[in-house]
Amino acid sequence: MYRAIGKEELQKALNFIERETHLRTKSFRMLSDGVQGEFLRAFSLMVSPRSILEIGTFTGYATVSLCAGLHPTGVVHTIEKDDELTDIFHRGFAIASLQERIRTYNGDAMEIIRSIEGSFDIVYIDADKRLYSDFFNLVKDRVVKGGWILADNVDWSGKIYSEKDHKDRQTASIIAFRDMILKEKGFRTTILPIRDGLAVMKKL
Repeated sequence: MYRAIGKEELQKALNFIERETHLRTKSFRMLSDGVQGEFLRAFSLMVSPRSILEIGTFTGYATVSLCAGLHPTGVVHTIEKDDELTDIFHRGFAIASLQERIRTYNGDAMEIIRSIEGSFDIVYIDADKRLYSDFFNLVKDRVVKGGWILADNVDWSGKIYSEKDHKDRQTASIIAFRDMILKEKGFRTTILPIRDGLAVMKKL
């Protein structure tokens, strides 16, 4: 049993991560904004997950947001391939006193996911867009019945709606992923117009 997650600590961590990401990276557009962060926090509070898998940590904003509703025994497993900015999310996790509740991994997500034991209440996908379908197929059988898979950037800055962009590999991969999940019989899928498009999939 872990200690309760403090709302003030959580917000301080999010403020720190947002500030550091804008100051130190050129990819701050990848940061989950306040609206999406609020959605993830509310979603976590509704589900009260015991185990979360996040594929793509970046600087940890979504990670901290997803911790908001963790079950008293719950943990988050988060995977990031790029190791240059890990100090930002480690410091952010420390500000929120979440070090014991977040397991961090660096490297190839496809390999690391296979090494993590157990099932997941929530899986959040926000990594290499070319691998979204592979990620989904790898984790779908490990999500508990009634559990959830979330996938970010499924509108891909509107490129999926422009035929001239369809030859781009990442755009083509997102289109294929959307088509696949909307036809997946084991899940009920909704695509919400939050930020850059968020797919919400409930396992039946």
